[in-house]
Amino acid sequence: MILRKGLWSGRGSVLTEGASLGQSITLDGEVVDELDGLTITGEISDSYNLPVSVRVAPNEVGTYVIDARIGKVALDGIAKLESEPNHALLWHESGIYSASVSLFSIGGGLGCRGFFRDAKGALTWEMQIQPKQQAVGGANVVSLARRRR
Repeated sequence: MILRKGLWSGRGSVLTEGASLGQSITLDGEVVDELDGLTITGEISDSYNLPVSVRVAPNEVGTYVIDARIGKVALDGIAKLESEPNHALLWHESGIYSASVSLFSIGGGLGCRGFFRDAKGALTWEMQIQPKQQAVGGANVVSLARRRR
């Protein structure tokens, strides 16, 4: 699995069916590694404002089970996360919604690309996701780099 625990941020775009220009999106999220899987929580913002909550856990046949909540949409799914690209297929139990998501390594982080389909049509997105630098501070920390004054 190429997604690691920690804080992540991303920027990208969403293209709706029939549109010629994409809409900007940003992502701020956290991946927490737990005993029985990963929990991903965060917020998609900019052109869309949606909370995100995803639970990923291994199953007995070598794939992963996904339980995702994106805004008001609940999706279940299955994923193959042992090699790149990581790929997931998601669906709503009524068949109204379906999605696919791929994660792959790119310079400086991860690429995320996917499709989402509902009764209104399909949309696709692309995003670059990077781990956030966590600042370490304290009274006893000394910087050896020169500072501009």
